[in-house]
Amino acid sequence: MKQKRGYRLLAVAAALCLLLTGQSLAAPAGVTVWGYSEGLAQCELDGKWGYVDGSRNVVIPIQYNSIVSFSLGVAAVNLNGKLGVIRQDGAYLIQPEYDTLMPINCGLYIAQKGGGWGVVSILPFSDGAGGTTNVLYELTYDSVSVEEQGGVQVLTLRDSAGGITRVPLFELPGILVRKNVPSARFPLTRGKLPKFSDVSQKEWYALWVDIAYNVGLVAGVGDNRFNPNGTMSVAETLQLAATIESRYRDDSFHTGSGQTKPYWYTGAVNYCIASGIIQSGQFSQSDYERPATRLEMARIFAATSPVRNMPELNSSARVRASVPDITPTAEGAGAVYSLYEKGLLSGVDSKLTFYPSGTMTRAEAAALAARIARAEQRITLWGAYDGAALVR
Repeated sequence: MKQKRGYRLLAVAAALCLLLTGQSLAAPAGVTVWGYSEGLAQCELDGKWGYVDGSRNVVIPIQYNSIVSFSLGVAAVNLNGKLGVIRQDGAYLIQPEYDTLMPINCGLYIAQKGGGWGVVSILPFSDGAGGTTNVLYELTYDSVSVEEQGGVQVLTLRDSAGGITRVPLFELPGILVRKNVPSARFPLTRGKLPKFSDVSQKEWYALWVDIAYNVGLVAGVGDNRFNPNGTMSVAETLQLAATIESRYRDDSFHTGSGQTKPYWYTGAVNYCIASGIIQSGQFSQSDYERPATRLEMARIFAATSPVRNMPELNSSARVRASVPDITPTAEGAGAVYSLYEKGLLSGVDSKLTFYPSGTMTRAEAAALAARIARAEQRITLWGAYDGAALVR
């Protein structure tokens, strides 16, 4: 009993340290670590649960009554009998205040609190009165469930007067778009995960490959491989940027075959020129199949509509004072700073170094694409994550 009490005190101390400093600590003795998913594993000590990284460092405090594995960058947790949803830095996307939370598509959860049922979102949106809300359907229904009707999955909401509201799940993205919910053009599909043989669930990039694949921005290279350490060519970069732009604008480029003659990337190049992402003649024909530099990638993605229209999460003045190898007068500095300010990049090391002449791997490109697509995954460089800051 004394030994268990010591473990408990150690776990509590570790949790307090994590919450106060945001730093990770080595898992205390006696911790049981379970399987990894998207770079993190569940861990348990004396009936409390948390998460460790691939080095067995506790990165989310051992404080929960129960948890689930991370999937698409989020996980449901039970804190003192109430359910919420966290992201991988432990910040709450849905506060732990619900008696029931059941995931459906698009980052939505069926929620129950007391006697009321409704639907809540991991991303806040305008409430129409100058504030924000996470509630898509108010918690005033007698029951909410997903049922199959004629081969279609349908969200079914029943009220106390016997009324029934039915919403096919395939209509949810459009509903979120009309409500101006961030990332509505890149909806998450529950359970749609890749199984690449060369992407270990212990690696940092497993999360980003999962999300970018789930929303349809990346694919494998064949033979069930993703090739995470391969470099991105200029053509591949423009293809990815064009797909993101097309999805955001809801036009037809991303639905095409991509086999425009005379080169597979001609359509992407033309689309990027027409969209103002690059200028005509910015790249010569011999450039397209060489590796893109990080500076070129920054300039390309910073010019896309979703990035240009994205609110800032990190102080512009602080970013400009902190990135050590980019000066305000350097070529492309504005594009680089923009990606830091909007929570899309954090650099190649703890000093926020950008490394403009280097190349970007396919794993790093997946991370950038995933953060552009999914607002809940954007990086807060200083301070706590604030979902309300994502809403204009």
